[in-house]
Amino acid sequence: MAKHNCAICGAEIGLISAQKLADGNYICRKNCRKKLFKTFDCVPAYLQDVTDHIAQIEYGTKVWNQIFVPLKKTKVKEEKLRQVTGIQEYQVYVSPSTGLIAFNENRYKFMFFGKTEYACVYRLADLVTYEYDSETTKNSEGKEETRHYCWFGFQNTSGMNYFRVQLSNSGVYPAIEKYFNELFGIQKTVRNMFQNAKREINAAKAVVGAVKAVKDGTIDEAQVSDTFDALNAIDLGDRTEWIAKADAALAQVK
Repeated sequence: MAKHNCAICGAEIGLISAQKLADGNYICRKNCRKKLFKTFDCVPAYLQDVTDHIAQIEYGTKVWNQIFVPLKKTKVKEEKLRQVTGIQEYQVYVSPSTGLIAFNENRYKFMFFGKTEYACVYRLADLVTYEYDSETTKNSEGKEETRHYCWFGFQNTSGMNYFRVQLSNSGVYPAIEKYFNELFGIQKTVRNMFQNAKREINAAKAVVGAVKAVKDGTIDEAQVSDTFDALNAIDLGDRTEWIAKADAALAQVK
């Protein structure tokens, strides 16, 4: 039986105890695979993705303990967390007061005893996908069962930037979508048509300015970035406030 060495810890591993990655590297299931979230898909992942995810969990768990755990206990209404979804060992919490969102995994030593919490923490400003999905399979009795999920996707993120969380039923998702749309100010209502129109005008101005700068040979990196931000604001809403909140909160993490 072929043996390999774990690309992370260097341990010698057999075929059964090895997890092969997309780039041909192997990691050990006994130690290194267990450092990853169970929802992290190793099959399409490269070694860099895996090491980034491990670092993401280490830092995210630190943020979870220093910011989210105290806020789970706060009595201040404006600082309370919002659990937007999650059943069993996975939950997603939003902290509007800090501009952060956490994907929390609970691990147990035995059954439901000896719980340890781990987390990947993201900036709300980087959330670009929150979509519904369903999957129908047959159970042990041969009957079809449908499971419902919400996919979360983040930009500007190393490690796990796309994952799904199971919902208790399909009726949960509309409330999730509405919640995030309202946070970002992108709901399709008459009340927000004026704000959307302003974003479109700002984007148009930014594009015109960029085109002129290209012709004049004066465009720089900052102007390119501002133009893309203006265009993204049409679909994603203005994330300026959320960026400032998150960066301020993360700056306090020790």
